[in-house]
Amino acid sequence: MVKNRSWDRYKKIITDFLDWDAGRQSITWAKHVNQLLSHAEDSIPKYYNIQIEALCYYNAFRNWPINKATVSGELDDENLSILISKSYIEQIGYLTPEGYWDFNWEQDRFVINGITYKPSGDTQTAQAKDEALVFMIILKRDRDTKVEFVE
Repeated sequence: MVKNRSWDRYKKIITDFLDWDAGRQSITWAKHVNQLLSHAEDSIPKYYNIQIEALCYYNAFRNWPINKATVSGELDDENLSILISKSYIEQIGYLTPEGYWDFNWEQDRFVINGITYKPSGDTQTAQAKDEALVFMIILKRDRDTKVEFVE
């Protein structure tokens, strides 16, 4: 029904939109160091400082209310998601052999506009015939983690 040439054009439009037009905010991906450091330093966790560009979608309309109950009331820490093209992740060398973004959703952090966030969900979006083109990571504020980078 839809010709391969049309799918190829669609893929190019989506990828170019994120890589060249909209997804240009510089953010820090604090990639967790998954092993002890070379001299067995005690200051763990440590992170690699990876500068990436993404489209930040600020949850101004509260599209995904994930609340946390506390004694004093509910907290809604969810207020940001990022969109990054699969081709961009592949270009910087963090795509798994299965074609997914190689990040640790439990340990990795993102620093955006000086605020530390932790992933609370991830999915692929913008399906095009045979592959998803975009990764979406839902982020929530992480007030407990102090990000220290490996030098």
